[in-house]
Amino acid sequence: MSSVSHTGPSSIVVKCEGCEKAYKIHHEKLPSGISSFPCRACGTIIPIPQVQVKKVLKPGAERVLVAVEEEELGKLIQRILDGSGYQGHLAFTGKEALNVLKDGEMDLLLINVYLPDMMGYELFDKVSSGEFGPEIPSILLSAVHHGARYKRAPTSLYGADDYLERHHLSDLLIPKIRRLLSPSDDIPVKITPADVPPPTDDQVKVRRDLETMENTIQPPEDHQMGAVQRMCRVIVGDIALYNEDVISTKSPEALLDAIASDLREGESLLMNRFPEMEDQLSPLLKGEMLRLLISRGIRIS
Repeated sequence: MSSVSHTGPSSIVVKCEGCEKAYKIHHEKLPSGISSFPCRACGTIIPIPQVQVKKVLKPGAERVLVAVEEEELGKLIQRILDGSGYQGHLAFTGKEALNVLKDGEMDLLLINVYLPDMMGYELFDKVSSGEFGPEIPSILLSAVHHGARYKRAPTSLYGADDYLERHHLSDLLIPKIRRLLSPSDDIPVKITPADVPPPTDDQVKVRRDLETMENTIQPPEDHQMGAVQRMCRVIVGDIALYNEDVISTKSPEALLDAIASDLREGESLLMNRFPEMEDQLSPLLKGEMLRLLISRGIRIS
């Protein structure tokens, strides 16, 4: 691997691992999108390490409350926000999010569909009660247990102004925040990947970090059941997000049949991750689905 030494806030010296020829790299002078170059002496491809320059937040920077379960994901989102001049305030449970709101005003909420102590829509219900002042623009973050699964928009946002699937955090989060906080004719009401420029090197790195998180090595055996239960809750949270029209219109007796295909896909995803628990996965997933429905006031006999 090429050796690296820092010579200034935005410049580094890299050495070719093939011939050890040294090059001084000034990041501010690099063309956009350049992440490597061939050694002029031997032709070896030399990667250019990215220098993380933290932007200084201006006084009065807009504040974004980020409520997610995973600490690693929260820090990654905070990195995205900091890089665009926003202040990210992290919470890892619904209760923590409410405490953050009590301590100070937020300009925007980014709330995960699933939180350990409540569903995202339950948190929105509490926020919309008026206890925390005027209505706050909000984005619902879908857990997206299978990134390619859903090709349609959610049938309900449960009071949120917009939604974002997790695998689009790197490219769509900031445009969606800007649309809500600073609307203009130049920003479309519905932002899609086609509305944003090609990803930068940092956005590609964020996406890879997200993929790494999604494919984390399984936990030790003594934590296995907790990991299964958490994934079950993630799956049913997504099912509820994309099937609110079904949940709100079907009779309790017909409801499970109406979402049977989504439950089967959820079982398949669980099987891929936890094959040694095959016999327990279906009842665990159904149990979490029933608990979610009960929280909505729906009881299935």
